[in-house]
Amino acid sequence: MTMNINNLSEFLEQSNCQFSVYDLGRKVCNISNSLFKEIELNQLPYPYPIQQHAFIALTFWQTDAQKEHFIWFLKIPLDEQGLLQIPAQISFIKMVVEALGEDLTADVSDKLQERMASNPFLFKPSTEKLAIFNAIMNARFIRPASSFYSGAQRYFSGSTSWNEWQELGIQGIADLTARLDHDNNQQNLINALPYLPQQPLQSLALCLEHQNKINPDLQQAIAGQIRVELQEHRQENAILLLRALASSPSMVITKKLIEEQLYSDLIHNVHWYVGIAGRLWTVLEDETLLNRFLESLANNQAALFPQLFTDIVAIPLLREKVLRQIRLPARSPALTDAIGRLFSGS
Repeated sequence: MTMNINNLSEFLEQSNCQFSVYDLGRKVCNISNSLFKEIELNQLPYPYPIQQHAFIALTFWQTDAQKEHFIWFLKIPLDEQGLLQIPAQISFIKMVVEALGEDLTADVSDKLQERMASNPFLFKPSTEKLAIFNAIMNARFIRPASSFYSGAQRYFSGSTSWNEWQELGIQGIADLTARLDHDNNQQNLINALPYLPQQPLQSLALCLEHQNKINPDLQQAIAGQIRVELQEHRQENAILLLRALASSPSMVITKKLIEEQLYSDLIHNVHWYVGIAGRLWTVLEDETLLNRFLESLANNQAALFPQLFTDIVAIPLLREKVLRQIRLPARSPALTDAIGRLFSGS
C-alpha cells in the first residue's frame, strides 16, 4: 500500500480517513487541508517553523464509521528552505504500517502502542498545549467541554471570590477560551480582568494567545490591563497579556501597544523580545516596526540577537523582509555590529 505514497494526506485518504491539521509549534492554529497538501508536496515551505522542524497535530477519523478521533503529534524535520523533508514523511508512514497495519483506527495492543510511542517522529506536547488543543478540538467538533469548564466559568464570571482560584485547572481555562462566543464568556473576561490575581491572569493569557475569536471589546480590555500592569511594574503579566493578543483578528491594537512599549522598560526584558518573535511575529510584517524591533534587540539584548534573528528569518512570511534589513544602509552601529557578528559566527 505505501510503496508509492510519499505524503501523509494521501496515506490517510487511502486508509479511508478524514483528517485535520494543526500547528503546535508556535501557536495552536489550524492549517487547512488544501494548504497542508501543498506543504507536504514541497510546493510551499512550512509556515510556522521552530528550530528547523514542523510540530504538527494530525487528528484523523474513519469516514464510514462512528469511531473516535485519533491523534498523531508529529515532529517533522525541515530542509534549508523550510520544506518538509519527504524522506521523513515516507519513513514515518512505513513505521506506522509496520506497527499498526493498514487500519489506522483499529484497537492495538499495549506492545504496538509502545512501538508507536518510540517512533522518532512523534513528540509529546506540553501540558498547556495539550489542554488548549483538546479544548479547541472539542469546540470545533461540537463535543462537550471537560468537567473543569463549569468551575472556570463560575470563577471568571465573578460568582466566587477572586482569591479562590486554587482549584482551577488549565483544562477548564482552555475550555473557556475555546468557547469565547458561548455563555457570555467574552464579557465575563472583560469584567474579570482588573480583579484577577497573578496566577489565573497568567494562565488565562497563555490560553487566549491561541484564540482567534477575541472581539474588539476584549482586545481593548486586555490592552488597558497591559498598561495597568506596566504602571504597577508587573512586567511578566504585561508580556503574557500582550501574547494573549497573538491570534486576534486585528493587529491594530497590538501594533500600537508594541510601539508604545518600545519606549518602556520592557526593552530590557528578554521575555518581551521572545514573546514577539515566538507568538506575535505577524506584527513584524510592518517593516518599520520590524526595523525598530531589530534595532532595539541589537541595542539592548545583543546576546539574544543571533537566536531571534535566526528564528524569524526562517518564517516564510517574514524571510524577505528580514533579509532586506541586512541591506539597509541606515542602521545603528549596534545593529550593524550584531549583523556582522551573526555572519562571522563570532
